[in-house]
Amino acid sequence: MIKLLDCTLRDGGYINDWNFGYDAIIDIIKSLEKTNVDIIEVGFLKDEPYDKDRAVFNDMNQINEILCNKRKNINYAAMVEVFSPIPIESLPERSNKTVDTIRVIVWKTKHDSNNNELDALEDGYKFCKGVVERGYNLCIQPARVDQYTEQEFVDMVKKFTGLKPYAVYIVDSWGTRQVDEIIRYAHLADRNMDSKIALGYHGHNNMLQAYGNAASFIHCRFNRDLIVDGSVYGIGRCAGNLNIETFAKYLNDTEKKGYVLEPLYEIYEKYIKKIYKKQRWGYSIYYFLTAVYNAHPNYALYLGHQKGLDVLEFEKLISSVTPIDRVLYSREKADRYLSVMKGQC
Repeated sequence: MIKLLDCTLRDGGYINDWNFGYDAIIDIIKSLEKTNVDIIEVGFLKDEPYDKDRAVFNDMNQINEILCNKRKNINYAAMVEVFSPIPIESLPERSNKTVDTIRVIVWKTKHDSNNNELDALEDGYKFCKGVVERGYNLCIQPARVDQYTEQEFVDMVKKFTGLKPYAVYIVDSWGTRQVDEIIRYAHLADRNMDSKIALGYHGHNNMLQAYGNAASFIHCRFNRDLIVDGSVYGIGRCAGNLNIETFAKYLNDTEKKGYVLEPLYEIYEKYIKKIYKKQRWGYSIYYFLTAVYNAHPNYALYLGHQKGLDVLEFEKLISSVTPIDRVLYSREKADRYLSVMKGQC
């Protein structure tokens, strides 16, 4: 079975600091329920102060309040990043009031204060184990799948599927992967996990690949459930995500799905259009170049879109950034490389 997950409130929050407004959060969820989308991601669970106008929560009770009338045929999800999670001890047992699924962003490595690379998968594994023990469906979201060799990816899949998760994902965090690479990782996962575990794809549009990759992914016809993520109008960090309205129509046309598109238009008209006018997202040559050089897209956001560096200058700069600094973005690093480049001119 092919399933569609909406991540408007979660991934879209990178654009507006998740400040959709309390009433808007509830209304967007209610509208998404009308679309018959399979999974609705309501936001982040993070260990930070709570503001009811943001789709970021530090206590499951805050989510319970906005999910007071859950639809039985819909799976509700929240995301946790293992570097800033709520304490696992504070996560309550799953109930009919909580979300059904918790998606955990796990990282292959982390860096200490001296930029020494350390293994991070064990931290992710421990948190994921706690999620399963509390009865939630678990989705494994390995950030930047491109950083894994084939053997490392297989080892990671085997490690986490021992927890019997709901799904394991192919996550193209920076939109750098061509379709053949996405399919290669998908086959590796398919061959190394139980058929009861779903396989998901989460893509970004730095090279306008998200739609084509998603279409090719579902047509692999693996003997398992497949999940594809999307958001209304592609709202998401930098180049944005797969546009859920376009892919829902594609699934209706090719897979005889019954997604209702009109509520997606309503969400766009009432909320997303206003956000887009204030802070744009979507394809640009700057984001394309970060994908070409396998660099964090915030370099493009800051130096290209905010500082106004022209494209030729930006390519010269991003090509000079060291491999580790391409991954570990900071504004200070971007300014330093900009100063060096300007000094050479």
